[in-house]
Amino acid sequence: MDYAAFLNNLDLRLDSYFEEYKDFIYCKIGCSSCCEKGDYPLSDIELQYMMNGYIALENEIKKIVQENVKNMKSGGACPFLIDKKCSIYPYRPIICRVHGLAYLCRTNTVKVPHCVKENKNFSKVFQDGEIIINPIKENLDTPEILKNFKYGEIRNLYDWLNHSPGFSGTDG
Repeated sequence: MDYAAFLNNLDLRLDSYFEEYKDFIYCKIGCSSCCEKGDYPLSDIELQYMMNGYIALENEIKKIVQENVKNMKSGGACPFLIDKKCSIYPYRPIICRVHGLAYLCRTNTVKVPHCVKENKNFSKVFQDGEIIINPIKENLDTPEILKNFKYGEIRNLYDWLNHSPGFSGTDG
């Protein structure tokens, strides 16, 4: 199975999770706090796929993304976020696809979205650092999701883009 087909199947599974937990999820267009501050870890295969989305962008949008990369700081806003929307949404990495969900990790701990602290996703059922409902039982961490792919190294987006041709600001 190719990566695009894999993502289509993953999105169907994730859609069912978002539907099942819709009473606890407050994500909507324009809510971009998850994209405004973070490390955005992604694998080599995800970066390559993301770059397909970047290549497909109009030149004016590419210029904005390149400028955002020049101003990007580790732990800062995603450079693909423009006007509170993802400019490469169909090509977004797995961490972005699963954000908003609460799920069980390999260590038998529950991963909740960071926006729970902002009274958003799962905040109604998150008390004293614990979730009081059953989370998704599937581990949705990137290495687990990609275990059947040769996905390469995982690095944060800042490191990938600041060491990738076309994004260093020298050949814009």
